[in-house]
Amino acid sequence: MTRALLAALFLAGALGCATVRGSDPAVIQTDAGEIRLEFVEWHEETSDLLQQAVPEAAAVLGRWGGLRDPVRITVVNSHWELEEMVGRPLPGISAWARRGQVLLSDPRWWPVPPHAQHDPALAAVIRRTQVTGLLKHELTHSLMFQRAGDPKADPRDRIPFWFREGMATVTAREGSQWPPPESLSQWLVKNPDVDLLRDGVKLARTDPRIAYGAAYNAFDFLVRRYGDATVLRILDGMRVREGFPDAFRDAAGVSVESFGTDFRRYLSWRGFLPASLSYLAFSCLQLGTSGSDDSAGSAPR
Repeated sequence: MTRALLAALFLAGALGCATVRGSDPAVIQTDAGEIRLEFVEWHEETSDLLQQAVPEAAAVLGRWGGLRDPVRITVVNSHWELEEMVGRPLPGISAWARRGQVLLSDPRWWPVPPHAQHDPALAAVIRRTQVTGLLKHELTHSLMFQRAGDPKADPRDRIPFWFREGMATVTAREGSQWPPPESLSQWLVKNPDVDLLRDGVKLARTDPRIAYGAAYNAFDFLVRRYGDATVLRILDGMRVREGFPDAFRDAAGVSVESFGTDFRRYLSWRGFLPASLSYLAFSCLQLGTSGSDDSAGSAPR
């Protein structure tokens, strides 16, 4: 397929339906809202897989009130085509979310573990799990962008990396995929000048596991301390306030900087441990045997 033909198909996808076959794209009505499937080149196996995975993935969006507008899932044939549609290199990425669209590289070509390569039934189970998990993550991004309002382009420059990826990874329950708080605490000892929240975009390029682990744990810290309702107030506030920092302060009652300081103390003083162990870690920190340079405040649990 030539680049000119692909470009024409991509334009068609931006304006309407990119499906290349006679029938209309499938419309799936979920509890979270309407989701439409479309393909650059339709394939029955992928269509059947998505018909099963989409309702399960969309179910997690109820936590945040569901979608405000319909979302299209546009399946492209290859990773190269995904990068063409997004307009940037996407190493290791199989999907890209916008307010009203999720671009998805055809799961038929995703790798499966060696032990499943010669077991079609097992491979199908693994691939469904992979697709469902990824769509939970990407559809959360679409919901987030819709809730935050204009501009119509992806508001990724308005929502900081830690909140954007944290909300998606927590909603998709990806905690086991990323470094736990103890690993982040140890990493901070070796990298005391790095701000895990402020430097998230840079870390995503240089140390993505730490970046996503910090995002997951920071967002989890946020919802355990302030609740889901505060998250929704932050996003709703972005419709009327100047940006994320003002919306965050209005909803949470503290600045983003103060929250970041609390999160760093939570990691450095091991507030994620049971109270007795957390106190022991804090005592060691005071004796100078471990931890960071912070010297005031309390470790929330």
